[in-house]
Amino acid sequence: MKFDTAYYESVIDQHQYEHLGLGTIDFALAGMSPGDLLTKWVCHTGAREFADAVAGGRPAIVTTGVGLGGPPHAGTLFQLLRAVKLQQCGLDVQIVLGDLDSYNARRTPLDAVRRLADQYEEFALGLGFDPGRGVLRRQEGETDVMATAFLLSRHLDDDDFHWAEEDLAGLYRNHGVFDHLNYGMKQATLLMAADFVHLLREGRHVLVSLGVDEHKYVALARRGAERWGLPADRLAGIYTKMIPGFGGLPKMSKSIPGSGIDGSMPAEDIRALLAADTDSAPSDDGSALLQMYACLPEVGQAEYDRVSAARRAGDREWRVIREELVERLITLFSCWPK
Repeated sequence: MKFDTAYYESVIDQHQYEHLGLGTIDFALAGMSPGDLLTKWVCHTGAREFADAVAGGRPAIVTTGVGLGGPPHAGTLFQLLRAVKLQQCGLDVQIVLGDLDSYNARRTPLDAVRRLADQYEEFALGLGFDPGRGVLRRQEGETDVMATAFLLSRHLDDDDFHWAEEDLAGLYRNHGVFDHLNYGMKQATLLMAADFVHLLREGRHVLVSLGVDEHKYVALARRGAERWGLPADRLAGIYTKMIPGFGGLPKMSKSIPGSGIDGSMPAEDIRALLAADTDSAPSDDGSALLQMYACLPEVGQAEYDRVSAARRAGDREWRVIREELVERLITLFSCWPK
C-alpha cells in the first residue's frame, strides 16, 4: 500500500469526503485559509459545519489522540504539533493519551503504559500544549467516558468493528503487530469512539483530527451516535496525510521498527538516517522530508508551494531547508524525556 495521491483520491471518492484546496472549500478554520489547511490535512467530513459552528460562537472542540505503542515517531510529533497550532489559533483542543488503547489492543503491561503516559504528557507540554486552555488526559480513570463507551456499545456490533479496521491492518499483521481483530482491540476501538461521542453528548460540535488511515474510526463513532439518537452531524473528522516510512514502508509507525525516526534516537542517528534518504520520490506525497516540512506549524500554502517547487527543481533552497529541517526535528524530539 502507498499513501499517495491515488490513495487519497480513492478514500475521498469511496467515502464522499471533500478534498481541501481544490476549489470546493469555501471556509477558513481558526484563521487558516483553505490553502493553509491543505498543508496539514488532506480530506474531511463535516468540517465546514464545524467551522460554521466556531464562527457562530457555538460550543466546539477539536480532539485528537496518540497511541502509546512506544516513543513518538515523526507522525506522532506532528499530530501533537497540529493540536498545539489549533490551540494557539484560539480553538478548544483535547489530546487523549491512548493508555488503555495500548493496554488492550497491543497487550502492553499496565505499568509500562503508565510510564509511557507520563512521558507523553511531558512531551506534549514541552511542545507547547497549554493544559490550562485545553484538555490533556489519559483514558484510565475517566469513568464518565467509560460509561459513554458502555452505552455506545449497544448501538454497535461485530460487523461494525470489522468494517472500521484501519487501512494499515494488513501491514501490521505482516509485521507481527497483531494477527486478528481480537476482543481487546474491539474494546480499544470502542473507547476511542467514546472519546469522541462523549464530547458530543456534552452538547458540543466536535472535530476529530486523525491520520487518513484511521478515517473509519470517526465514521464508526458517527454510525453509533446516529443509532443512539445523538446529533451525529455535529461530529466531524479531518484527516492528515501519512509521512512515508523508510525502506519502502507506507508510513512511519511506532509499531514497526526501522520505519522512521523517533524520540528515543540520539541526534546523530536522526541526522544519519535523514542524510541517507535520497528523497528520490517523483511526487510530493512520496517525500518524507517535504511532508515533514509541511507539518511545521508556521508553514502555510505559500511556503509549501515555494519549497515543493524548489525540491522538484533541485534548487539550493531545498538543500538548505532540508538541513534546517533535520536540526529542527532534533530540537523537537529533544522534548521527549529519555
